[in-house]
Amino acid sequence: MSVLTLKDIAEALKNGGVYVVVVEVSGSTPARPGAKMAVLYDGRSFGTVGGGALETEAIAEALKRFESGQAGLLKYEMGAEGPLATECGGTATMYFEPIRPRAKLWLFGAGHVGREIAKVASVAGWHVVAVDDRPGAAAPENIEAAEHITGDYAGLAEKLPISGCDYVVIVTAGHEGDEIIMKKLLARKTWPEYVGMMGSAQKVAQVFSHIKKAGLDSGRIKSIHAPIGLNIGTVEPGEIAVAIVAEMLGVKNGIKEVRKCSE
Repeated sequence: MSVLTLKDIAEALKNGGVYVVVVEVSGSTPARPGAKMAVLYDGRSFGTVGGGALETEAIAEALKRFESGQAGLLKYEMGAEGPLATECGGTATMYFEPIRPRAKLWLFGAGHVGREIAKVASVAGWHVVAVDDRPGAAAPENIEAAEHITGDYAGLAEKLPISGCDYVVIVTAGHEGDEIIMKKLLARKTWPEYVGMMGSAQKVAQVFSHIKKAGLDSGRIKSIHAPIGLNIGTVEPGEIAVAIVAEMLGVKNGIKEVRKCSE
């Protein structure tokens, strides 16, 4: 049996991945019941479920399930005529459990709207990181967030550990800050799950025009939610925050068309 403990699994998967365990075997197979493996979202793995072609296939399956979020069982045939083309002749059934950490929201802008977004997003389950370039703005006494970061927008947007599973909301105090952040995000190798920017249609068009002129339009612009939020007649900061987080929830839950529950 694998020496990887459940404590080891929890530590390895704290930033996301898939828990894999062998639940049943028959015949000749390198896998053993109870063998465990943690597959991280980036493809690294800890522990073993038997090694060789079987483990390679299990890692590939784990990464697919991390993307889909679907847990479940899968039976592997180890015969020479099977997909693994091995001589073992047995079978191994594994259970895959995707583990996603609490979704992280990088909130650029800790003003009136930003403060309300932080509240609503926290209640909705996001780990909120408040970011602002103004001293004291992204501070615990000003905005309710799990983390607070103050610094230059350009440097932070370029270097913060924003992953492909994260959410980014841009609601800074000025158009210039919004554009700087957006350009740096577009230049990064990894694109977040959600990127939204507040502003009028005219302002958004202006920012996108500047981005295209800078040669940063790699097709990602189409996925940006701007103007941000659902169109539900919002005016006050709290209302705007609800509309924005509702849109984020739609993305998180794979909702393509928002409809009333009564329909």
